[in-house]
Amino acid sequence: MSKENKKTLEVYKEKAYLYLSNSVEHDNLDPERAKQKREKLEKLISSNFSSLPRHAKIFEIGSGDGLNAKFIQSLGFDITASDTADDFIRASQSQGLKTIKFNALEDDFPEKYSAVFCWRVFVHFTKEDALKIMKKVYDALEDNGIFIFNAINREIKSIDNEWVDFEGEYHMGAERYYNYFSQSDLDNIIQKTNFEIEDFHKDGGNDNNKWLVYVLRK
Repeated sequence: MSKENKKTLEVYKEKAYLYLSNSVEHDNLDPERAKQKREKLEKLISSNFSSLPRHAKIFEIGSGDGLNAKFIQSLGFDITASDTADDFIRASQSQGLKTIKFNALEDDFPEKYSAVFCWRVFVHFTKEDALKIMKKVYDALEDNGIFIFNAINREIKSIDNEWVDFEGEYHMGAERYYNYFSQSDLDNIIQKTNFEIEDFHKDGGNDNNKWLVYVLRK
């Protein structure tokens, strides 16, 4: 676990409640845009998990408010939500989700899964963290298992990484570590595992290229 990730997790453990409240306020500023983003994400999830059998076990790394895990549950899957911050865990549990405290860089996965979902989490990983996570996820997946994750595209940034506290939705009153990956960065990391890239695309932002979105297959 990098010192950058460790320090960032300490911020979330203390101030996750601010992230939760600010996210709601942000979505209320433009409900239609928030709805469109949610629908696009749900389409990504449902289309890529459509081949999995009903009640297949899925694990989410960094569930936050639990909305993604709740949608996955609505599709008929056995979803385990997870996070490191108590406020995030309570938010997921309040929606009736099975939720555990889990540090993906330090803790062992409880069992094998048909799929692992990890959304807006790689932003806080160094390259070394990212490789460690991918290897751990690979080992935690059943044969032919699916791993979906995204990362902020380095092409839209002027620096490789930074400590920052954003305004608006991501404002928490303390700086966190943000790392920006190029497609080649992530492709090179993936090549060090046995994953195959099943799908890749860019999404989000004004030019539809803010996020690098990967679907990997074991």
